[in-house]
Amino acid sequence: MIFSNKIYGQDPMRLWMSYRAQIRVTKEWRISAGQSYLFSERAEELSSTQNVLNIIYRLNSKVNFGMGFQTSKSMTNLNQADRNRVTARFNLANNIENYRISHSFRAEWHSPQRSKYEYRLRYGFRIHNRKLRLPLKARPFITNEFHYYLSGDPLWYRDDEGERLVRQAPRGVHAHRITLGVRIRPFRRFYTTLSFMRQTEFNAGNKYRSINVVDPRNGRVRRRFNNFNVINISTSYRINLDK
Repeated sequence: MIFSNKIYGQDPMRLWMSYRAQIRVTKEWRISAGQSYLFSERAEELSSTQNVLNIIYRLNSKVNFGMGFQTSKSMTNLNQADRNRVTARFNLANNIENYRISHSFRAEWHSPQRSKYEYRLRYGFRIHNRKLRLPLKARPFITNEFHYYLSGDPLWYRDDEGERLVRQAPRGVHAHRITLGVRIRPFRRFYTTLSFMRQTEFNAGNKYRSINVVDPRNGRVRRRFNNFNVINISTSYRINLDK
């Protein structure tokens, strides 16, 4: 099977597959671990794998926070150093009539740092109808997420004649992700999620904090936008140790 088709212009379609297990240690504490497989445009070409470990504390049904660690390994360049990520997160949910809105705040440190950022702040909100009754306990949802980049490699920003003006990192809100999906529960404590996600990068605010910068001297683009589309298939299983 080959995913060589592209939509939204020339943006590639990718396939992500993952599984995880969540262990409920107590009513408040949970540990989750899993692995993801990321494929490029060709579905038979594995580009990288990710291993994830999270520790979560649930204050109540609407508030939780936690820490996580993720390591990614390139399968197309085995000599490339693994990419590591440390994450702190906070989630807050509230109900408005029949709908549940979940807010997520996430801070990430990437090592080694990426060219566009070393730290990334992510805010997302997810909406689903909590009273909708569908077969297999299916739950459609939509998620919007915004990314704020910090401490990337500095760039020289130039005027229209090519003269240097300022050298600094492209800090700012530079990415948006929208996800449409459905989560189903075919068995007790077992969940499967099918979703489509699109990432769009952009320049906003101060032009001297931009990514996708054109060098006026030769027309070359520095740090092109990383726009792509993803079909995501994930499964999870919860184990209760407190019973």
